[in-house]
Amino acid sequence: MEDRQVEVPARVDFAGGWLDVPQLARPRGRIVNCTITPMISLNKPHYNHGGGVGGSAAYAMLKGDNPVQAELASGCGWQDGAIVQETGLCVWASGSTPKLLCKMSVDMLRGRMALQWTGTPHSTPDILHTSRDYDRIVSAGDIAASAVGSGMYERLCLAVAASYKVQRDEGMEPITLDQAGCLAAKYCGSGWGGYILRMYARTQQRDDAVQRDASMFAIEPYIRNWV
Repeated sequence: MEDRQVEVPARVDFAGGWLDVPQLARPRGRIVNCTITPMISLNKPHYNHGGGVGGSAAYAMLKGDNPVQAELASGCGWQDGAIVQETGLCVWASGSTPKLLCKMSVDMLRGRMALQWTGTPHSTPDILHTSRDYDRIVSAGDIAASAVGSGMYERLCLAVAASYKVQRDEGMEPITLDQAGCLAAKYCGSGWGGYILRMYARTQQRDDAVQRDASMFAIEPYIRNWV
């Protein structure tokens, strides 16, 4: 890459994870994700290593490398590299290379998301071949894609909940939803540690939860040059 950036956003994935790994791609499958702040820089990472928020792709981009190729070379999928370059709330087609289907305003996500550190990092290549239900992953991606297209935040939360159910069946630890206004939650990226994404009904409920829990912090959606 010719233009080396000083800061690169992180990302959260809502549904369709794993369908960006070439050998796991599914026809008509869709991946839905969004870039977020705080931003990542070489001097100020902001996020724990192995968190599942696209940090390795961001670092590749910061170093001037192609983040998509870097992720594929490491045995991961391409979605992190693709979204940190594109930015915004995006729907991608499952396949061997990135294909952007839809990019929408991030407004419906503002003030409604938080990350919670589990205390344990993860490694996507190490769990690549774990058994999981790809039909249900495709179904969750369908729900998320329709939510983005219609601007329905509550439907996007349903997609996050559907993704979490697949994670639970894969064997991941349960996530409690006892916080007021927390509509849905899931492990970021490949899960089994890293960060938990929490989706809230209102900003005040999100902010109250973050203030109560030192393992949590607020995040905001990020889009570059959106008119």
